[in-house]
Amino acid sequence: MSSVDARLLQALGGAAVHMPVGDLARDLGETSEAIYLAMEALVGAGFEIEARPGLGIRLLGSPDRLIADELKGRLGVWRMIREVVVFEETDSTNEVAMRLGRGGSAGGVVIFAEHQTAGRGRFGRRWESASHRGLWFSLLVRPEVPLVEWSRLTTWAAVMVALAIEETVGIRVEIKWPNDLFIQGRKIAGILAESGGDELGRGFAVVGMGVNVNQLAEEFPEELESTAGSLRMATGRWVGRSELAGAILRGLDRGWALLENDFAVVVKAASERSLLMGRWIEVRNGENFLAGMAEYLDEEGHLMMRRGDGGLERLVAGEVTVVAR
Repeated sequence: MSSVDARLLQALGGAAVHMPVGDLARDLGETSEAIYLAMEALVGAGFEIEARPGLGIRLLGSPDRLIADELKGRLGVWRMIREVVVFEETDSTNEVAMRLGRGGSAGGVVIFAEHQTAGRGRFGRRWESASHRGLWFSLLVRPEVPLVEWSRLTTWAAVMVALAIEETVGIRVEIKWPNDLFIQGRKIAGILAESGGDELGRGFAVVGMGVNVNQLAEEFPEELESTAGSLRMATGRWVGRSELAGAILRGLDRGWALLENDFAVVVKAASERSLLMGRWIEVRNGENFLAGMAEYLDEEGHLMMRRGDGGLERLVAGEVTVVAR
C-alpha cells in the first residue's frame, strides 16, 4: 500500500459522510488524479468505496483481512503504540516480538499474524490460531515502572481487551484471573506476558493476546468444543476483525497511562468483571496446590484467597479451577 493509499484510507475511515475529492486532494497535498488512483487501488485490495457525483467518495466496508496501514488509521492519534506490523503467517507473534526486544527495538510495536504455526498459551500449551478467524497479536513494551510492577501487565491487558470487546459487540466480558476472558461460560481470549533483556541489559516485556472472533463451535479441536467460544458464537453474527482490532489498539494505546499512573482504575474494572470472586477455587502453581474462596484483587492485581483454615493467601500466578460446592 502506497503512502497516498494509506493516507486516503485514514481520511475516509474517519468520515461518516461522502468526502469531495477536491477537498481530499487539498487536505492530503495531492492531485485529484492521485486521489482517484489511490481509490482504485483500495477498491482493488477489497475495500468497498462508494462514489457519488456531486458528493464525493465514502468508505463503506473493509476486506476481512488485517492491513497495517488501516489499523494505524483506526488508532487516530498515537501515544504509546508507534508501529503496527501484520504477517500473513509466522511461528508465534510473541516470538517475533521477543526477537525484536532482544535486538534492542524500542517499545510500542504491535505484531499481528493472520496465522501462527506455533502459537502458544500459558504453561507451554498450544494456542489454536485459526487462519483469518481471530486476532493473534503481541505488544512489545518497555515499561517505565519498577520491575516488581511488571506483573500488572496481564491484568491491564485483560481489562483493555475486555473493554474493547464490550465496545465492539455490546456483550459483557468476564475475566478469569489471571489471564483468560470468557463470554457466556466459554473462553474467548487469552493473554501471555513474557519478559527478557537486550544486549545492553535493558528489560522489555511482550504481551501476547489471542481473541477468537469468527469461529464456529465445530471449527475448534474436539477437545475444546465444549469450552472454547468466539464472538460470532456469542452474538450470532460475523464480527469485523479490523474494527475489533482497532478498538483494542486504541484501548491499549490510551490505557497505557493507567498502567503507570492509575492502576487502581484497572484493578476496579478487573474486579467488576471477575469470574471468580465469591467462589471456591483450586489453584495449581507447579507442584503447589491450594484451595479456598476468591475474595478480591489487591492493588497489584494479585488474587487474594481465603483458605479453609481462615488464612488469607496472596496469589501471584497459577492455574485456577472453579469448584462447585
